[in-house]
Amino acid sequence: MEEAVRYDTLKPQIWAFTQKFRGKGFSKGDARAYLSLLAELVHLETGEDIVSALGWALEHAMALFRKGKGAVEEDYHRKYREWLDADRSKIDLKRFVPMENRVKAERYRPAEPVYSISLFTGAYGLDLGFEQAGFEATVGLDISEWSYRNFHANRPKSPFILGDINKISTEDILKEAGLRPGEVDVLTGGPPCQPFSTAGKRQGLNDPRASALMQYIRVIKEARPKVFVMEEVTGLLNARLKHVPIKERGKRPLRPEEEPGSVWKVVMKELEGTGYLVKDAVLNAADYGTPQFRERVIVIGVRPDIAKELGLTKDSVLHPRPTHTGPNRNRGRAKEVPLDEWLGHRKVGLPPWLTLAEAIADIEDHIGYIPLGPKYMRYIKYVPPGGNWRQIPDELKPEAMNSAYYAGGGKMGFYRRLTWFEPSPTLVTSPSMKATMMVHPLEDRPVSVREYLRIQGFPDDWKVVLSVSQAYKVFGEAVPVPLARAVALKVRRDILGVPDA
Repeated sequence: MEEAVRYDTLKPQIWAFTQKFRGKGFSKGDARAYLSLLAELVHLETGEDIVSALGWALEHAMALFRKGKGAVEEDYHRKYREWLDADRSKIDLKRFVPMENRVKAERYRPAEPVYSISLFTGAYGLDLGFEQAGFEATVGLDISEWSYRNFHANRPKSPFILGDINKISTEDILKEAGLRPGEVDVLTGGPPCQPFSTAGKRQGLNDPRASALMQYIRVIKEARPKVFVMEEVTGLLNARLKHVPIKERGKRPLRPEEEPGSVWKVVMKELEGTGYLVKDAVLNAADYGTPQFRERVIVIGVRPDIAKELGLTKDSVLHPRPTHTGPNRNRGRAKEVPLDEWLGHRKVGLPPWLTLAEAIADIEDHIGYIPLGPKYMRYIKYVPPGGNWRQIPDELKPEAMNSAYYAGGGKMGFYRRLTWFEPSPTLVTSPSMKATMMVHPLEDRPVSVREYLRIQGFPDDWKVVLSVSQAYKVFGEAVPVPLARAVALKVRRDILGVPDA
């Protein structure tokens, strides 16, 4: 417990320090890598646990920073050479982060039964959060065999409809759930959004694949749940109903359907057409106890009779308030505010974000992973925790990156090694690919499937019956369970009016 308290004190200071380095030259990634390799070197030299080693590293880095950023950069290059020669196999992971897993699968009991129906069930992350908040998932539905296998292995006694929602009536869904129209407390789901993706030809709601959204709306209208909760990726917010080739942009005024965000306007209009009070918000899973930066659009709709009874309006707060917080990430002020003022700045009263260390450092039983290719293995050894391709020596970068070296963009996912001291970046479906790497902080391998589950907030007894590549895709796209649980508790307590038992 003492180590956890000390670590909670250090975390916001670490984040504040790295915030001071942006842009060209010595970057935020360099700052992460610098603190990480310093802590590893101290640990290897003294045997100190990582919290103590990290505290020393931060104090050392801050003392140099007060002399100027150049002093930090110079020391980084010197310590980096020491780190390359160090025997990292001697790092004792059990002492490296002396704390237990803090991503808890909390469960709540409601004062009375509350029932949900799950559409587009996927990995069951959204629904597991509702389950932990006290909801009974009466039926799941998905067209994916992978989703069915995952569901059946972990909830073998619960009904599941494997099929195309276009061919399944609302009556059949309610029959499987054992409910009638109006009796469903919450309808959950994240309709696939392929027709609105940020690449490729788009036809918007005229695309046949957009039928998933329209079928979700159809079930809302016919099942009349008290509340619906819909999840979508944030890329949908800026998607255009009609694609405009890049070469044509700026040469003429855009039509309404060509404007960024035109898709989301139509989606919200369709949802509001159900008569429900509908509100959307972008929520970051890290703000709700997930050790991962993952933003998702959460739409909550309240049936008109319930909204009227509660006096809810468009100005009402339907989404949960954060339970955790990070540093002030206002980029406009990050470079201007003195470090001493910036350090530790966060919302008063909230604990700091959970980090990768608190999620996976104690895992010993790794369910599989797809190894890095031989070429990637040659170069990833040059990348400290928190770094990416930019930390590879300059003379090796062209060969390591190939044509991508000369392309534009930040290429932040190339040769990315995660840091212990921040939440994980948003999980991807191919963590061993060059452009989307998510390499373990200590070992030269991608994050494993079991580590994916921890990062997404699934309990340790969750059975994995899929291949490694299938599991990466299914769980990499999941709604983080702690985020879903926070939404579910808000809905149950404040909208449905069902308190804890």
